[in-house]
Amino acid sequence: MAGFLSRLIFKSGWPIILTGLLVFFVTACQQGTGSDNSLEENGEKPVLEQVILNGHAVMMELALTPDQRARGLMGREALADDEGMLFVYPDRDPYPAEVSFWMKDCLIPIDVIFISREGKIVSIHEMEPPAPGTPDEDLPAYPSGGPVQFAIELRGGLAGELGLETGRLIDLRADYLIQMAE
Repeated sequence: MAGFLSRLIFKSGWPIILTGLLVFFVTACQQGTGSDNSLEENGEKPVLEQVILNGHAVMMELALTPDQRARGLMGREALADDEGMLFVYPDRDPYPAEVSFWMKDCLIPIDVIFISREGKIVSIHEMEPPAPGTPDEDLPAYPSGGPVQFAIELRGGLAGELGLETGRLIDLRADYLIQMAE
């Protein structure tokens, strides 16, 4: 019986071991250094992408799933000048689409930059955190003002400091990013 089990594990177990190693290496390649963030607190490893904004390098945490996009930067107590979040919407109906952000459970001022599929800045909003206890229905909405495929959140005021304006192009690896979005 022991010989049968060892032959079975050897014959059928190697694909499982190989798959486990592949998952480990792919996951390890996606990890990067960065600050404490909500994805790690929820047991998820953040996927990071460096984006250059008017000559300023920012390491973006990617929001690729509906849950990640809904959570955004909720609960963060700080955001460094070289950190941000890049929201990537999937390339299927209804996207690209007009979207709207709000500041539910956000603790810090944030700039949101809405970006078209082609990388053009559609609009920029400076968003202030709401007073504690503000009901959801009283939270202001910040609309994109046109169809977008991406949104970037940065520390409040940083978009202006970097000289970002509507109409400017942001160089994103759009096709690569969109393929990862759910």
